[in-house]
This record gives sequence, C-alpha cells and structure tokens, in this order.
Amino acid sequence: MRFPYRWIGSFKGALFVIAVGMLMSVFFYTDRIVVELRQSSREHLTLQVERFRHLFVHGDDAELDVYLRDMATKDFPLIVADANHHPTSWSGMPELDDLPIDDANKKALAIMVDWVNSGNPPLPIEISDYGFTMYFYYGDSAQINRLQNLPWIEGLMVSGLILIGYLGFVAIKRSEERSVWVGMARETAHQMGTPLTSLMGWVELLGEKPDDPQIHIEMQHDIERLKDVAERFNRIGSTSSTKTISLNTTIDSAVEYIRHRLPQLSQGEVNINLDLPPDFTAKANRHLLGWVFENLLRNSVEALQGEGGIISVMGKVRGKRIIIDVKDQGVGVSRRHWRDIFRPGYSTKKRGWGLGLSLAKRIIEDVHKGKIAVHESKIEKGTTIRVQLIGR
Repeated sequence: MRFPYRWIGSFKGALFVIAVGMLMSVFFYTDRIVVELRQSSREHLTLQVERFRHLFVHGDDAELDVYLRDMATKDFPLIVADANHHPTSWSGMPELDDLPIDDANKKALAIMVDWVNSGNPPLPIEISDYGFTMYFYYGDSAQINRLQNLPWIEGLMVSGLILIGYLGFVAIKRSEERSVWVGMARETAHQMGTPLTSLMGWVELLGEKPDDPQIHIEMQHDIERLKDVAERFNRIGSTSSTKTISLNTTIDSAVEYIRHRLPQLSQGEVNINLDLPPDFTAKANRHLLGWVFENLLRNSVEALQGEGGIISVMGKVRGKRIIIDVKDQGVGVSRRHWRDIFRPGYSTKKRGWGLGLSLAKRIIEDVHKGKIAVHESKIEKGTTIRVQLIGR
C-alpha cells in the first residue's frame, strides 16, 4: 500500500488517538469490574460478620474458633478493631505478623486508613448482649489487586503493538522514499540519456557533413527534447498550472516519441492505433501529461515482451469527464496487483525500477485532480489503463 506523504501527520495522530482510546476503554472497564468485585466482597464480608455475631452470641467456643480459623484463610486481608478503632487482631497480613506488637499496631492503623480511602469502609458489629462494638476493616483481595494492575500491563502491551506498527510504517515510508529517489535518479538518466546519445551521434556526423541541413534539424529536435525533459522535472516538484490544451497534439507527440524508440523497446512488430475525437481537449499541463502517456505507452510496449502486438489509445467524452484508455495485448496483471503497479518501487520487469506508473499517478491525481487506474486486465490477454481528466 502506498502512503501519500501528506497523510503522515494524520497517521501519527490517528495512532495516538487509537492508543488513548484503547487505554481509556481498558481503564474504565477494569475500574467498573473492580467496583463490582469490591461490592461483592463487602456483601460477602457482611454475611461473614453477621455469622460471627450469631456464633459469638448463640454458639459455643469451639464453633467460634473454627469459624475464626476459616475467616483467616480467606484471600482478602482483615483487621479487627475495637470500639475506638484500635486494631486488636488481623488475618491474611503476614507483613504484620513478624513485627513487634507496637510497630504492628501502628502499621495496621495506617493500613486501615488506606483501605477506607480506597473505598472499603469498615463493617461494624454490635453485640448488645455483652455491651461492646467491634469493627471489621478489610482490604482488596489478591484478585482485585491483580485487576488493578491489569490496565497498566495492557497499556504497555497496546503501546508496544502501536510502537511496532508505527516503526513498521516508518520503515515502509523510508523504503518508499529510497525507491522514489533511486527511481527518480534512474528516470532522470534515462530521460536525458536518449537525446544526449543522439546529440553525440549527430555531432560526429556533423564533422563529416557540416552542410547537411537534416543534421541541424535533428539536433534541434534533440535539444527541444532535453528542454522538455528539464521542464518536466522542474514542474513535478512544484505547483504546476493547467490550462485547456489539445489532447490530440499531446498524445500524438507521445506516440511519435515511442514509435521512434520501438526498435530499442521491442523486437516484434508493434502497431500503435489512435482513436481520439477530433476536438479533444482538457485542462492539463502539456509537459507533464505528455510524460504520463509516454510512460503508459512504454509500459504497454514492454508488456508485449518483444513479441509484438497492437496498442490502442482510445478517447471519449462523458459529460465533463475526459476518458483515455491505453490498451495492450501484453502479459496482463493479476487482480491483486492492480493497485501495486502504481506504488513506487514495484516492478515486474527485471530491469525496472517501478517509478513510471507512480509518477503517472502523481501527475494525474495531484496535478490534474483526475484518476488513473487499471480498468481491465487478464493474464496473457492484456491490460487497459484508464485515465480520467477534467474537461475544459
């Protein structure tokens, strides 16, 4: 998948929003569970205290002793305090068992305050028959404590996954940038190389035939080609203006350029057929649009793999839309790669650098606000690339 650079900031923002949303959801959901478990613990302890009061009044010492031992084995800490809220005994708190009694009582008082502040108020038990009151202070069970730590653990895991996703995105972006720079350098060399090589040949021939006017004409054509290439690269990196141009002239020029290069591009016979309306115009940049059709035609010729065939360029007008189809009889593209062929660096050719179609996509969509996509393709039967532009 190709990530346009203007989306990078939005992608980072989306990652941050997703991370915060997931973490807040985990915290709120876990907090709700903790509240429910605390309520359940309080209801359970209320029953235990009532049972203790009943045994204290109506039971015998043996039953009470068994019950107290059973309470001491529960998975939540418990402190029993007198009417003045001074701790008298505790269970499930080994950290107090090994301390001297005074130190243990001080620490127990501090723990009782923490429990109340965390939402666990003490349960009173009044035994009127004996004229005294007791208070049962209780803390959270080990299960609740683990649940309270769960959001932080899940937060770290979610953050780690998002970090991995972000680093993966950055790696893809950097790889795409490298592909663009390498491809651009090679495309520059390719675009400049053809007219320069031709000029070198004409210069040598000029030494032999200095008065031949045809040599001067051909050299002028190559110089114009170099100027056109320079103008293309200048406009691709800046805001390019569009105006109403003749598509017939622009596409004819691209076709003629490719026809002159057919001996180097294909060993078989290639016919390029044009089917365009007579007054075929659109709002476009002539230099960049010509580059698009040169790339599309070159790809179509290379798709024939030297076997020869027919390439058709067909145009039509639908309301305010201009549609141009470039159809070949080449090897075709599998459906799952229809979008990939426009991604920088993607190429099915051994010597391709995967920039031609990505440049075409940028020029059509960013400069001309149009569309370019694979309209139809079948393996071993050919491909049709459709370009849509805005009419005049």
